[in-house]
Order: sequence, then C-alpha cells, then structure tokens
Amino acid sequence: MFIHNFTEEEGQRVLAVCDKEVSGKVLEDGNIRFEVSEGFYGNEAAGEDEILDKAKDSSIINAVGNKVVSLLSDEGFFDEDRILKIDGVDHAQMVKF
Repeated sequence: MFIHNFTEEEGQRVLAVCDKEVSGKVLEDGNIRFEVSEGFYGNEAAGEDEILDKAKDSSIINAVGNKVVSLLSDEGFFDEDRILKIDGVDHAQMVKF
C-alpha cells in the first residue's frame, strides 16, 4: 500500500508517493535530513495499479520508499543508477520535459 498526493499546477501533473511505512517519518543519513511529510506526500492510500496509472499521467514524480521506487523503476520511470538511498530508504525523482 502506498500514500500519495496527485496535483496539477501550471499544466504540470505532480505525483508525490511514498510507502505507507515511511509516511510521516524523518530519514537521516549523515548531513541529510529528509522528512516524508503528509503535507507533501498526502494521506490518500492507493495500490500498485492506481499508482502506475497516475505515474503514466505525471510530468513530475517524487517517490520515497523501497517498494514504490522499485515498482516505478521496474516500469522504467527511474534509472537504477539515479536512485538515492537515505537511511536505507530509496528516493527517486523524475521530470518529463
């Protein structure tokens, strides 16, 4: 299960999505402090199919969590070598031009 927020601003469709397990957590690794906030990632639950549908309609994706990043990476949204690991948790972003 994933938590997400899907918005449209100035013609850009933005999907912010995270694994349910990391929603609301603060990830820290060295000098990096990353808050997986409900204000950005939302609070709406969704399964794999819904996330994939929204990802296909997105011009920007911000994803946090090993499960969701793996799902989206397997579908070609992220290059494996561009995935950042923070405190053992995957984070990736995609922007379509």
